[in-house]
Amino acid sequence: MKYCTHLKKRKNRPYCKLIEKEIMFSLCRECDNKEYKSNKNQIIKSAKTLQNSAKTLQRIKKKSNKLAKLERNRYSLFTSNLNMCYLCGRKKDDLHEIFGGRNRRNSMKYGFILPLCRECHSLNQNNPFFNDYWHKQAQLYFEQNIGTREEFIKIFRRNYL
Repeated sequence: MKYCTHLKKRKNRPYCKLIEKEIMFSLCRECDNKEYKSNKNQIIKSAKTLQNSAKTLQRIKKKSNKLAKLERNRYSLFTSNLNMCYLCGRKKDDLHEIFGGRNRRNSMKYGFILPLCRECHSLNQNNPFFNDYWHKQAQLYFEQNIGTREEFIKIFRRNYL
């Protein structure tokens, strides 16, 4: 909120230097001699935040385009039918990446995806036994068909067996 340059505070009350009296805010609003000062620091700060937000938007856009392409081309090594839930057979709602977090892209790249309905996904997404089982299955498949254990550890940063 902008305030007049003549408006000051004395004894925790508004005071106008122009008329040299304590005043009410409503009186200040009606004054014909209002002067507002422009704060150059605020203008500079707002310009910098706009520049920073533009930079982050550009970064996010580049990252999301790459991720969107990976997500469009997802496939599963464990099932050929990506339209049905792998666990219960209902229509799938989500594609669950076996390796989440920083390895989510690697899961998409190597096909470690499971189609799951919303119920199965919410039940098993944070289930340590479910995740441990599928981590081991994915590592076994990787070692048998794609590469060695050292390569798996280099890519996924952990040995699950």
